[in-house]
Amino acid sequence: MKLDRHPVDPAADTDRAAGQTRRRLLAGSAALPLIGLVAFGPARPARAAPSNAVPAAVRDLDSAAMALFDAAEASQWAAAHAALARARTSAAAVDASEPAYLAAGGQLSRFFEARNNLGGDLVEARTALSVKDRRWLVSAAGRIADRAGEFSQPFVEHGDALIPSVESLLFLARRMRRAVVWQDSIGYRNAHDDFKRLWDDVRARLRPKSPDQVRALDQALAGMTQARSTAQAKALYAAVQRLRDGLG
Repeated sequence: MKLDRHPVDPAADTDRAAGQTRRRLLAGSAALPLIGLVAFGPARPARAAPSNAVPAAVRDLDSAAMALFDAAEASQWAAAHAALARARTSAAAVDASEPAYLAAGGQLSRFFEARNNLGGDLVEARTALSVKDRRWLVSAAGRIADRAGEFSQPFVEHGDALIPSVESLLFLARRMRRAVVWQDSIGYRNAHDDFKRLWDDVRARLRPKSPDQVRALDQALAGMTQARSTAQAKALYAAVQRLRDGLG
């Protein structure tokens, strides 16, 4: 999962430009039903008691998005179909997390913005999968994971003070993975440099809490420096995930 504020990645424009025409056709069909829900949906329930726990539906959405990312990365189309079905089911369940999201300090406008954008991302992923476009599907899966991060942000901000920084590392590691798939050297270098700068900033504070995970992440990052590959990028992402899970 990730936050909705992250270091700027200029390479993000690459895949947006590549699929601009296709996404323009998809955006309207994804947005209108959700806008209708905002305008005409039932009255909102009272706010729930604040909780630091990220709702299960949001965690499931993040897990499904990364399963879709993994499957797209490896061109495993049957696994991608299963992961996308999981993501769609989780997305439908995310609506029920609205009271907890608001109680944790989230803004209603941001919740519906993320929910509306998620609808478009899911439609885009379905279309990318239908034509077995590996690069397009990887990008769409990454954005679905980004939405999960947006839904989780209010809860993350109430947890361990280091978790937001680790979530940003996850975001950057995902950008590195996408850049490897796209063979985007500039985008990879930007994400890699930002990752290293952020990691240098938080490593000293993390080491006393999670020495083994910190050591593993250092090794994974060194592996990326020596040999940029899909396997190394995936290993780095997994190392950041283990670090995040240890803090959570």
